[in-house]
Amino acid sequence: MKRVFTTAIAVSLGVLMTSCLQDKESAYEKQVKKEDQELANYISQNGIDAEKTTAGYYYDLIEDVEDGQKFNDEDIIGIYYEMETLEGAFVGSHTEEDGAPIMFKYDVGGQTLAPIAMNLAVSMAEVGETMELYVPSYLAYSDYNYGQLIPKYSHMKIRVHFEKIFAPQEVAVLEDEMIQQYLTQENLEGFENVEDGVYVRVTDPGDETSDASKNGNTLRFSFEMFALGEDEAFSKVTDNTVTTKLGDDDNYDFLNIGFKDLHEEAKVEIISPSAAAFGNTAQVLPDAIREDYYEKGYLSVIVRPFTPILFKAEIESID
Repeated sequence: MKRVFTTAIAVSLGVLMTSCLQDKESAYEKQVKKEDQELANYISQNGIDAEKTTAGYYYDLIEDVEDGQKFNDEDIIGIYYEMETLEGAFVGSHTEEDGAPIMFKYDVGGQTLAPIAMNLAVSMAEVGETMELYVPSYLAYSDYNYGQLIPKYSHMKIRVHFEKIFAPQEVAVLEDEMIQQYLTQENLEGFENVEDGVYVRVTDPGDETSDASKNGNTLRFSFEMFALGEDEAFSKVTDNTVTTKLGDDDNYDFLNIGFKDLHEEAKVEIISPSAAAFGNTAQVLPDAIREDYYEKGYLSVIVRPFTPILFKAEIESID
C-alpha cells in the first residue's frame, strides 16, 4: 500500500551530486576538479580563514560551543540558515525572526537535507554552534537551476545555526497543536483522536447492513490526500480504486487505524501526524524550490517533514 502513495524519504542524489554527468565519470571528475579550484581561489583571494573538508566544502566555525552535544543519526534537528551565492545573490533564509527552527531528521546515509553540504556539516557541529559553509555546486545544486534564484553550477555560501535537538515526543505535541489549530480554524467537528494522534471522522456511514471492516479484510477505495491546510491534493485516485489489506504491516499506520469498523460505501476523513504517515520526508532549502523539485522528480512526495496530512476516502467494497 505504501507503494501506491509513493513515499519519499530522501532527496534524489541525482540532483545533489549531478544529474547529467553521473554516467560520465571522467566528465564529472573534471567538473569537480574545476569547481574545487574555483572555490580554493575564492577562499584565497578573499582571505577567508576556513578549513577544507575531505568532502570538498569549506567551513568556518563562527559560534563555538565548548563540550557541546554532538548529533546522532536519526536526531530531529532544528536549524536556522542564510544562503547566498558566492557572488552575493540572495538564495534563501530562515532566521529566528521567522519563528521556530526548520526541522529535519538527520540521516547519515539517506541525505534528508538539501543542499547536501548542510547534511554533511551536521557531523562537524554541536548543538548551539554556527558555521559558515563555502560549498561547491556539486555539493549544492549542481546543474539544477531555478530561474534567477539558482543558476546552474552555482557555488554557495551558507550560514547555518544548529539550534536544538527535538525529542520525538516534542514533535508529536507540536503536530497535535497544528491539528487542533486546523480543526478550530476550519470549524470542524466530529473528529475523534482514535489512536497515536490519528483523528478520524466518518462523514457518511454507508451501508450499515454490511459487515464492518476488521483486520484481514481487503478494502477497495478511492481517496484524496492533502498536506494539512492545503487545498490541492498531492496524491489521489478518484476515477478508479485501490486496494489494501487492513492490518497489513505494509500499510501506513493511519490506514490501519482509520479504516477500522467501516462499512461499504462509507466516507471517512483521517487526519494523521507524520509519524503515522510518511514519517521522514526530505527537507529542501530554500522552501521556494520544493514544488519544482517535486515536479522534476527529485522528490516523490511534496509534503514537508513533520507535517500532518488529511486523507479523505470512500469505501467501495470490503471482502
